[in-house]
Amino acid sequence: MRLRVWIILTGWLLLVPASGYAGEADALYAKALQAARAGRVDFAFMYYNQIDREYPHSRYREQVLFAKGEYFYELPAYAQAKEIFEKVLDEYPQSPGKLFVLSYLYKIAEAEGKTGLAENFKKEILTFRQVGLVFKEAKEYKYSSPFYRNFRAVFYIDKVEFYRGGELFAAVSQ
Repeated sequence: MRLRVWIILTGWLLLVPASGYAGEADALYAKALQAARAGRVDFAFMYYNQIDREYPHSRYREQVLFAKGEYFYELPAYAQAKEIFEKVLDEYPQSPGKLFVLSYLYKIAEAEGKTGLAENFKKEILTFRQVGLVFKEAKEYKYSSPFYRNFRAVFYIDKVEFYRGGELFAAVSQ
């Protein structure tokens, strides 16, 4: 009987703190989204950065990394943005935002004058999905970022166009 009480008590003590941490990460993520929605990008970044620092294994890590990469790209702090976007590709190879991470990396390589690297990203973008355009002129992919920016990639037969917030962000052609 005594052993059973100890096992139950130990299990309970191990589970309770873990759920508390999850609640804190949820609260921080909600604050980050609220700040981003209000257009306070710097505050949103501070919350995303805090989640990354204090809860590196949270369920929001992928979105947090994307947000941090976006923020550094806008500064422009391309070295940090590149490092973070590469981390997204390494840790989340099947990410729904992968195509848009590749577009950011392509733009960074272009801005830094690294044509070989830009060509590699260009090839990866063009072969991202083998798109069959039998009955359509184009195929679209959409993604909404943690900063409430809407991304859209339009695959045509000979090129891919990336739109960020309705404006043309990048175009990659064969």
